[in-house]
Amino acid sequence: MENRGKAIFSFMFDDDLDNEEHHQRVIQAIVHHTSLENEVAHLPKHGGSVVGHEYKNREREDRHRYLMSNYFVERPHFKTTDFRRRFQMRKELFYRILNDVVNQPYFHP
Repeated sequence: MENRGKAIFSFMFDDDLDNEEHHQRVIQAIVHHTSLENEVAHLPKHGGSVVGHEYKNREREDRHRYLMSNYFVERPHFKTTDFRRRFQMRKELFYRILNDVVNQPYFHP
């Protein structure tokens, strides 16, 4: 956008053309520049919330408590076979991965 603005500014003060032709070309350039700006303004922005989308409370905190109380406590509600079926891995493997990730220096404050 900045380059187009500079091009229009320098074009406006070009003395090589006669006044009427120069005036018409400046108007055309400004109209073209404005239409390009309007096209960019209507493009969707990436990241952040989408305008008009409804917020849905997914109760993440409750789901976290549910998982912890049913799978990751000293006396879990579900058996290890249920853990394997749900998470597609043995519980021992999950804990080994968890320990390896936690012990990486990247995750320390």
